[in-house]
Amino acid sequence: MSVLAKRQLAALSALPAVIPMILKALIHFDFNRVIALLAVIPQLFGALIFDTPVTPYKDKIDMSRFELVWQDEFDHGFDDTFWQGHYVYGDDDTQKRDTAYWNKDQVSFTDDGCLQITVEYKDGPAGKQYYSYGMETNPNKNYNGRHTGYEQLYGYFEIRCILPKGAGLNPAFWLLTDGMWDDDTDGGVTGCEIDVLETNKDFDSASKDYNSVYQTVHVDAYGDAHKQELQGSFYADDPYNKFNTYGVEWNENEYIFYVNGIETARTSFGGVCRVPLYLIISVGAGEQIKDNLYLPSSFTVDYVRAYQYK
Repeated sequence: MSVLAKRQLAALSALPAVIPMILKALIHFDFNRVIALLAVIPQLFGALIFDTPVTPYKDKIDMSRFELVWQDEFDHGFDDTFWQGHYVYGDDDTQKRDTAYWNKDQVSFTDDGCLQITVEYKDGPAGKQYYSYGMETNPNKNYNGRHTGYEQLYGYFEIRCILPKGAGLNPAFWLLTDGMWDDDTDGGVTGCEIDVLETNKDFDSASKDYNSVYQTVHVDAYGDAHKQELQGSFYADDPYNKFNTYGVEWNENEYIFYVNGIETARTSFGGVCRVPLYLIISVGAGEQIKDNLYLPSSFTVDYVRAYQYK
């Protein structure tokens, strides 16, 4: 068994692949591309040796292959025909999730049509606690009588967002199916979790993961049979202050991950899920939140979109 994780082996194999990319850019006199690729080489060595983030540098996604089939631009507030609480069972319910209590009161909307999930310490439904929220489009639960949800098999899924600041926060955009709770999922074929976006709970400008996100595939439930494959950590553009996009393309053969439309990684781990998945937006909180100097801190989402292959 290799002492290196798959993501580190991917960095090793990517090193020689960068050279022809540089030559191609030189042929086309694309010197900005050359400079960017030269900067990636030491990052790949860092990913190989220290498991540090890499700036996305691979192919740009070809959106002409897709058509938009579902979206929420959040211009009209909380659409409860699609969204409801994740791990929260009804609009007025409050549930503890790790270090924070999740409650819908943490959801708000900006004047320019963005969703915000705000994490804060306050005197709320569970007393003086940290509060956050998670929301999902699971069509298999209906707490308000109006919920139809949304799920999709294959395609491209994307979020445009600004990440919340501070220690202890784990903003996430992920895809899931209830079949993920079955230990026997054929490795993931009948149930998986795809983490399109997550961040390290250690928020520190000196941290190796600062300004980066990580992307992961989980299979075989969350007990002893659980398996996961981290695709690596990838830099975004000042993600705590600027909007970036994070996406995954999913087909019968593989998952392909993206940051700002640039491929970061691809895998067929788990055998590739062959059942529809629903969408989740959430902000987890870990014990490090006690060191957060930025509360209240908000996960700001401009849109979530789902595309299908033409």
